[in-house]
Amino acid sequence: MKKLWIWLVLGLILRLLLMPVSLHPDFRAVNLAGFLIAQKGEILSFYDHLSRLPRTDQLVNLYGDNLFIYPPLAYITHGIFNFLFFRFYPQAAFWTLINDIGLLRQTAGFAALMIWLKLPYLLADLLCFWLLLVYTPLAKRHMLIWFWWFNPVVLYTCYLMGQFDIFISLFILISLLFSAKKPLVSAIFLGIAAGFKPFPLLLLPFVPGSKIKNIITGLGTYFLIIAPFLGSPAFKQYALLASQTDKMFFARIAISGSQYLPVFLIGLILLYWWNYYSPGKLPVWGWFSATLLLFYSLTHYHPQWFIWVMPVLVILVIKNSKFIFPVISLILLHIGIVLFFETSLNFGLFGINYSLFTAVNSFYSADQLVSVLRALLFATSASLVLSLVNEKSS
Repeated sequence: MKKLWIWLVLGLILRLLLMPVSLHPDFRAVNLAGFLIAQKGEILSFYDHLSRLPRTDQLVNLYGDNLFIYPPLAYITHGIFNFLFFRFYPQAAFWTLINDIGLLRQTAGFAALMIWLKLPYLLADLLCFWLLLVYTPLAKRHMLIWFWWFNPVVLYTCYLMGQFDIFISLFILISLLFSAKKPLVSAIFLGIAAGFKPFPLLLLPFVPGSKIKNIITGLGTYFLIIAPFLGSPAFKQYALLASQTDKMFFARIAISGSQYLPVFLIGLILLYWWNYYSPGKLPVWGWFSATLLLFYSLTHYHPQWFIWVMPVLVILVIKNSKFIFPVISLILLHIGIVLFFETSLNFGLFGINYSLFTAVNSFYSADQLVSVLRALLFATSASLVLSLVNEKSS
């Protein structure tokens, strides 16, 4: 137990060291919305703030009207933390973040501001770790150090990119922990997770018990979250049907000049029918992981989205150590793919203007190399799910 505490402290120090050194442009939207909610009282109207400003306003010229594109909890969560801690933010650095992010690294208070603004992700991260710790048998708790506490996907998403997707991971994890004994509560937490981004709603059919009740409960929870904002024109135009959902239809098989079969949707429906006829073929976390891994394999996903599956994969390796190598392989393949994304998602986070994609492309097709990495990710994901089926059957 003493060694565990040493590693916990080292992991916390690593997080505090990473927080102030990186910056991603997406960081502006959630924190501007948090300010509007907490300091201006625009709890239900923040979506329309930019569209109501004069067309010559600096913020309109900088962001346009479609800055706030996620469901309400993505912004309300930041509003809560803004309300609690705004007085401690270095004010000059905060407004430089909002108005001229290019100068932020040279602004006094940059490091302190990054720590304050990334604090919500640290708290969610700690909650995930604690829930996994409670769930994990004492003899296997050391595995959490490597597969969560020093997980590069967690560190990258929370402390380098500064993305709120850790909250989605947290509520997916809570949903899993409730799924066996309280399926309706599990569905509620998936609905709450969808309050940040809608994808968790696709997991509702895999919750045990009455599928109709679970789906209605999860969708009802999500509707209660978004209902107060349905009167907002900007919410309906920019956030209600997030543009990121189009990514689910990028991989396709053409069947005519204008019609096609979306490959991810085919796979998802097949999983639904498989679960309908044989729900016991996989545990709940197996169905969740199959759906999420299918999504990463067949869509051009944003790198921060990969954290959604991390609690599920941690549970997988806790259940059976033979899955350690496949899970490590998935993490490494994901890192490889991220390194070939646009600069702001990798080296640019540290202010380094370097593109690995461009460098590799000078002597070899970078797209072809990334395609190979994606093929390996798909094959590893498929083999992992098939192994889960075989293990459940044995």
